[in-house]
Amino acid sequence: MKVYYEAYGCSQNIAETGMIAKSLGDIVDKPEEADVILIGTCVVIEHTENRMVRRIKELKRYGKKMVVYGCLPSARPELIPKGVSAIRTWEFEKTPEILGFGKNPMNEIHSFDSVATIPIANGCLGSCTYCITRIARGRIKSRSLEWIVNTAKKAVENGIKEIRLSAQDTAAYGRDIGSNLPELINEIVKIEGKFRIRIGMMEPRETTRIIDALIDSYSNEKVYKFLHLPVQSGDDEILRRMNRGYKVDDFIEIIKAFRKKFPDMTISTDVIIGFPGESEDSFKNTCKLIKEIRPDILNITRFSPRPKTPAYKWKRPSTNAVKEWSGSLGKVHMKILEGKNRMFVGKKLRVLIPQHGKRGNYLGRTDNYRPVIIEKGEIGKFYTVKIFESRPYYLLGKIT
Repeated sequence: MKVYYEAYGCSQNIAETGMIAKSLGDIVDKPEEADVILIGTCVVIEHTENRMVRRIKELKRYGKKMVVYGCLPSARPELIPKGVSAIRTWEFEKTPEILGFGKNPMNEIHSFDSVATIPIANGCLGSCTYCITRIARGRIKSRSLEWIVNTAKKAVENGIKEIRLSAQDTAAYGRDIGSNLPELINEIVKIEGKFRIRIGMMEPRETTRIIDALIDSYSNEKVYKFLHLPVQSGDDEILRRMNRGYKVDDFIEIIKAFRKKFPDMTISTDVIIGFPGESEDSFKNTCKLIKEIRPDILNITRFSPRPKTPAYKWKRPSTNAVKEWSGSLGKVHMKILEGKNRMFVGKKLRVLIPQHGKRGNYLGRTDNYRPVIIEKGEIGKFYTVKIFESRPYYLLGKIT
């Protein structure tokens, strides 16, 4: 069976779609060459949802068996065209039963270059008022610690050097099976070999619950000192309306705790601009927070009302105000970044090259997950590089 696939959205959805594709047959590069066309879909914002529906219709014109996986059939099944096989996120392991062919995708590993992504859980424990992904993924369903560790071990044995643990909320891992994220990390680092682990996004509410053990598990050299902790707003009232389950000070305390242990840690966070009820003052509070925590990565998203969520019909700020706020916050972050990477110029850093970069170069990662662009190197190798130039979002280095 020849399979063509496309995957969109978060790393978890991309990994799961890739695992399904491998379980169905041999991957081909063009849809016209395939017996089956698979698309992994995302609906996190309206623009993406519309793009998914449009792309399904385009691929359907090839006249091949069409399979749609991910958040679209899970949260918005009414948008799936007739004659298309749909697999919802909680049906991932039942793919061969639903389609009538193929193998168990749980036996596959999604990888590229020397990077493998392992989806450790489906769903979350939150009930954010704006989130359609919560509807698409449901309550937390953790995959067994044994399966994850065995998959990671198999990946390392096959030459993988960067293992990415992915979930809607990695900090919630294990709540339903009597385990937790620190325990999982501590088991994976026992695997023999030189490799790195990147921990995926974790929610502040769940992170607070395990923070001491989590920081201890991060101390192992195999774990990238990288934290993706979405705050979404720097205003307590907006966080309450979002039903995020924490306050701004709780978020700050998590950042401080990690930086106390790992001063040069890479911090990534997310902010939603234009949530219903946001005012000039609440936006200023968000700017104040970003200036205080000085994140290395800031993902700014304008609020997109999603059907079936409580916030769908709530009154929103004006489009002009949201556009102005979004641009303003982007400038605030750029100013923060201007001087952050300069301190590394002239220094020698240890990097792993897990993947190719753009324009024929290589993308290296420091122990703190800072990106270093290197002209020459070998995928999967560790090097000492000297940084000769900095840019706001990455460093330039040469192997010494």
